[in-house]
Amino acid sequence: MEHTTTNHTKTYLKIFAALFVLTVIEVLLSQSGMPHTAMVVLLIAFALVKAGLVAVYFMHLKYDAKFLSIIAYAPLVVASILIFMLAMEWAFQPHWIF
Repeated sequence: MEHTTTNHTKTYLKIFAALFVLTVIEVLLSQSGMPHTAMVVLLIAFALVKAGLVAVYFMHLKYDAKFLSIIAYAPLVVASILIFMLAMEWAFQPHWIF
């Protein structure tokens, strides 16, 4: 029985580069003069994309059964909905101080 090994170094380096680029975009976005609510929504979206990349490649969900992926992604979806609702509530309550 022959055992084959696969080298995932290129894939991991591509994911590292993507995470690095997304982080640089987040930093630049946070330093821009765009409205606070839009900036927060975009930063949350970038964070969810980065979390998805980490989950798929570094937690090896890409190679697992679809059911396990659904179990892993369901909290991300629920959290993103709750964060979006909180952001919208915050946007329409200007007397809040953060």
